[in-house]
Amino acid sequence: MDSTLPDVETAPRTDLPKKGNFGVALEPEVVKISGYALLVGLIGGLVAEGLLELIYLFTNIFFYGKFSFAITSPAYNHLGLWVILIPTIGGFLVGLMVYFWEPTLKGHGIPEAMEAVLFSHSRMRLRVAFLKPLATALAIGTGGPFGAEGPIIQTGAAFGSLFGQAVGLTPYYRRVLLAAGAAAGMAATFTAPLAGILVAVELLLFEFRARSFIPVALASAVATGVRIHFAGWTPLFPMEAYKMTGMSELWLFGAMGILMGGVGIGMIRALFWTEDFFDHLPIKRALIWSPAIGAAMLGVIGYFYPRVFGTGYDTIRDMLNNRLTTGSMVGVSIAKFWALVISLGSGTTGGVFAPSLIVGGGIGGAYAVACQHLFPHLVSNPAFYALVAMAAVFAGIARAPFTSIVFLFELSHNPNSLLPLIVCVMVSDGFVRLFSRDSIMTGKLVKRGLIILQDYSVPVLMRARIDDVMRKQFSIVQADMELRDFLKKAAPENVELLPVVQKDGLLLGVVEPHDLLKADTQDHHCTMQELARQDYVRAYPGELVDRVNREMLLKNVENVVVVESHQSPKPIGIVRANDILQLRRWLVEEESKEVRERARSLEKTIG
Repeated sequence: MDSTLPDVETAPRTDLPKKGNFGVALEPEVVKISGYALLVGLIGGLVAEGLLELIYLFTNIFFYGKFSFAITSPAYNHLGLWVILIPTIGGFLVGLMVYFWEPTLKGHGIPEAMEAVLFSHSRMRLRVAFLKPLATALAIGTGGPFGAEGPIIQTGAAFGSLFGQAVGLTPYYRRVLLAAGAAAGMAATFTAPLAGILVAVELLLFEFRARSFIPVALASAVATGVRIHFAGWTPLFPMEAYKMTGMSELWLFGAMGILMGGVGIGMIRALFWTEDFFDHLPIKRALIWSPAIGAAMLGVIGYFYPRVFGTGYDTIRDMLNNRLTTGSMVGVSIAKFWALVISLGSGTTGGVFAPSLIVGGGIGGAYAVACQHLFPHLVSNPAFYALVAMAAVFAGIARAPFTSIVFLFELSHNPNSLLPLIVCVMVSDGFVRLFSRDSIMTGKLVKRGLIILQDYSVPVLMRARIDDVMRKQFSIVQADMELRDFLKKAAPENVELLPVVQKDGLLLGVVEPHDLLKADTQDHHCTMQELARQDYVRAYPGELVDRVNREMLLKNVENVVVVESHQSPKPIGIVRANDILQLRRWLVEEESKEVRERARSLEKTIG
């Protein structure tokens, strides 16, 4: 088959009746894949822990001049103006690694994993698994304003992909293990197993099916266990159990969603602009020097706002516990905003999750303080708004609303936060989608000419059964009938597809019009059994069109004969490739009808 065709799984047909119904709803191979996913989850958890330790080591070396793995923040350094030089060194070293060793080290990691899934049959290179953690540790350890989660996700995904390649899995199951590694990286970074699962679903799998969801969930659970083993059950961002003053306060969270959506649009466009700026710098070996230039600019920002250096986890904790003044929150949010887009746009490496939390948290907290002056009895707690705003900004820039809601819910351990999170995040996500076609996750790929759609739905072929498209009005022909006798009754140009049956009515094969025309010039005495072809798919009532279509692709055929059952293969319908295409036409017409109806309704309202 053409290698440019989409991945076609060669798993057994699980929607056919089987003795005892074993394997009907879930193919048995998923058990093996789940076992592999457990191992990938363990590796992902260890990789996450190792990368965090490496970041702490480089932070201590570069900012404090000591060899130590102790958890520390570069924000409290005493280097003075010399601090500008530290990020520059890190940016230069990362640039060397990108230029000489691996171009995909550039960026925050998730787009590269998406590209591997959608365009590279879920294959990632071995060097990515080892160089990405090192480059990330250098970038963040020298002050890069990034989170560790994006590179950890890419690294976990790389190990999952490599494992799938090593054991000879199909492209589909390589994708599952790649997503399992990514989920493990996210879960192990923040002790957030549900968020890890949803990251895989929303950004890598683009589906919600048992055969992919189960292995990914198991990998996420194992990675979370690894994190708990090393760090205990203590939340990464402990905070109070906030709650709203009443349902009226929900309107303030909804309005904040519009504000956070605007922040998200600004972040997306600023990042795209800085990427274009650094991509067109008139300097030789820009892959080396651009990260160094961006890092020098970061150093200047960090000199005035030291909190922009590093992952900023301590800043997030302070925001969620009301330890910062309004001015400090706004200042550090704006500084982090520009530090992030300049550093990432210049071509270095690091995650956008943690920085977006700081950007959203500071502005959200300041928004709450302003609302307190207007509605003193309505606003509950500025830190509560900071929490919700963090989720809203990331949801907007990443097109991952469910991940954002669940992630901040897991961090807060507070069921009272769910309703404000849902309202604010969905408003923000919708607002960004109205004004921005691309997200931070897809912008880089779109620039390369790749088509990325983050929306997904159940394909029309999986919502219809073969009975819905088969033609019930058709002709059959007996196997022992001679061609000359058939031609006396019908002209070849009036025939579309003829099932050939034995005397008892059981299917023997099919005849197409060109078979009749070809034989017409040679031998009129041949029988229909001699003309019968076997290049068709046999289907059964109740089968999904998607499954039948997959078998048509594998066999490279265009014809389907629907028979009564396995035991009695008597034709009851025929299907051609064009009949299946009609399903897509019906879907388009259905959506177009809805659009027309909405337009007419709007015209009446305006009129």
